[in-house]
Amino acid sequence: MKTIYSGYGLAGLQDRSPITKSDVVELFGPPDEEILLEKYSVQMVYVEQGLRFYYRREDNAENPPIITVGFLDSFKGKTEEGIQLNKSTMRDVFRVYGEETWLTAEGSAYWWVEQSGISFYVEKKEQKGQFSFEEEDHINQTIIRITVPLTYRPEDNSVNEDGKTIRSVDDYCIDGGLHQLIMDEERAEQICSKCGLIIEDHIISMAYSGERAFSKAERQKRQTHGSPVNPLIPDLQMATMIDKRAPMPESLRKAVKWDSRYSWKQRNMIQATSEIKRIGELLNLPQYVKVYAIKLYRQAFTLGLLKGRSIRAMVAASIYYACGAEKVPRTLQNIVDVSDSTFHQITKCYQSLIKELNLPSPTISPKDLVSAYISKLHLPHKVEVNAGKILDRYEKVYSLSGKDPKGLVAAALYEASQHSNIKISQTKISRAVGITEVTLRNRLREMQKFIRRKPKQ
Repeated sequence: MKTIYSGYGLAGLQDRSPITKSDVVELFGPPDEEILLEKYSVQMVYVEQGLRFYYRREDNAENPPIITVGFLDSFKGKTEEGIQLNKSTMRDVFRVYGEETWLTAEGSAYWWVEQSGISFYVEKKEQKGQFSFEEEDHINQTIIRITVPLTYRPEDNSVNEDGKTIRSVDDYCIDGGLHQLIMDEERAEQICSKCGLIIEDHIISMAYSGERAFSKAERQKRQTHGSPVNPLIPDLQMATMIDKRAPMPESLRKAVKWDSRYSWKQRNMIQATSEIKRIGELLNLPQYVKVYAIKLYRQAFTLGLLKGRSIRAMVAASIYYACGAEKVPRTLQNIVDVSDSTFHQITKCYQSLIKELNLPSPTISPKDLVSAYISKLHLPHKVEVNAGKILDRYEKVYSLSGKDPKGLVAAALYEASQHSNIKISQTKISRAVGITEVTLRNRLREMQKFIRRKPKQ
């Protein structure tokens, strides 16, 4: 029995990134059929193997990348956690991965859930009464389809491999149709006009932003609602807490008990956001860097990159990338010092982030690190100015690729100190910066080739 892996599907596709149409043809031969779906994607059908591969029409026409791998029909396989196609139920999925929101698409014949980069599908049952969805009717159904998305899908463009808009079970009204939303301006709430359900509350009003108010009536009219959404809050929804000690029927007590439990995804996000806040405080990082880091972590979690990796190591890698992307000078050693993860663990997670999310590798300018070590070594301002000039000159003469910025900073500080007739040893500088004296001397030889030192008076 074959295994379905998160991120690439089958073991034969593991070493190929990105997976393209030619890779599929090389492994499985020409498809039995190619079907155009909604003028959005093309489905490559392999009937005997029970495989479906999807690629977008607008991508490279000669060798487009595969966006999704599907398993159904005659495929005999299971996931790494043991969820078996055509045998396990959705209840088995929830028991292994934790509960998730049910999803569907407009005109789709399936309900499904997304779990750690893999989607599990069951067949839709006919609607009973006025309610569009009953979990008890579907949770014991057999998994008849599994898909593995290979490319990240932005949240603001939620479409499936067929090009159809994805809908959550919460988007549907009691009559089976979509909610018809109206806005209550006074209460800052979005309400369904059919069932009266409050879909969103404490909405921020931007209608009168920037306008001046000259009276009490105008101030009330221009008043905004709520506060900006903070991604560092793991659960953005408002919860109603019921006192467990209060007298209540057994059915309600059971509902309160289950409502107070967190899913695996919620526990993961709570731990990750807490760690980002902790490291951010210790490293004195600005808010926008911490927000950037949690967004990166959420993408990694969605693609299933946390499997086999430490949450704390992935958080540290996300923070390190966010610092580089936002030009906030923090070295990897700074992050290792305040993290519970090792240098090797963080490096592996960092490489995985860049590879799987197709991110450009940011670089830290050595000049940005000078001021931190100037303060640590108690050197005067003129040394900082001269070290900056030396590094500017160095970047024009040599390439920074593959060189530790701390070694360049240490060499520039030593050379600038000697130029200003300030006595400081190479050992003291190398220990303060966190490098070896050999690295300092190697960079120093390169700098001395284009620097003319002032003679001592």
